[in-house]
Amino acid sequence: MHATINAAEIPYVRQWRGARLSPVEEMLMFHKDAGPVPDTLSRLQAALEKEGIDYVVIGALAMGVHHARRATEDVDLCLRPADLKRFRDKLVGSVYQAVEGRSRRFYDPQTQVTFDLLVSGEIAGHRGRNKTIRFPDPAEAVEIAGLRTVSLEQLIALKLVTWRLQDWADVVRLIRENKLIEEFSQRLPKEIHAAYLQCHDQMLEEQRYDEEHGGT
Repeated sequence: MHATINAAEIPYVRQWRGARLSPVEEMLMFHKDAGPVPDTLSRLQAALEKEGIDYVVIGALAMGVHHARRATEDVDLCLRPADLKRFRDKLVGSVYQAVEGRSRRFYDPQTQVTFDLLVSGEIAGHRGRNKTIRFPDPAEAVEIAGLRTVSLEQLIALKLVTWRLQDWADVVRLIRENKLIEEFSQRLPKEIHAAYLQCHDQMLEEQRYDEEHGGT
């Protein structure tokens, strides 16, 4: 097994447990907690725990335990700097491969899924716009439905500071599914209050649209 893989070599249609999965099949499996992405998370959790490496799950997989499941193609976790080095030393080249040009992205050849290992304590999201909100330490993890993940407040903060449309859409959904009110912004860092309120306004707009057009 090569220690490094070029992103262009990663297949779009994955082979998983001897079957070739279309993107639609994979999405349907994901919503039943099956398929390449959940399998990748399970394998990664087992590998990290075997090496005594602590972690916390963020990103789209964290949304599911906060009542807003969204299919995703990869896995995001946070590790401490020393543990990221241990991961590279112990597991890259034997179990996982590094992705060329992406120092913290790795590839599981068994599931054909990539995952990002982000560094606890580093500035999160858009560094030109966020100066204070950082990736969480594993000690901050909360266990929800068996997943070591972040609180709802932390998840929303991490998504808001990317200033990406997909992440803000995720926040809109988290607001809606958790029935959050405007005052929830006071539980977030002050610098993202306005961003949260924009997402809350968008949630209200979507609700109005659904009511007018018979949606749910």
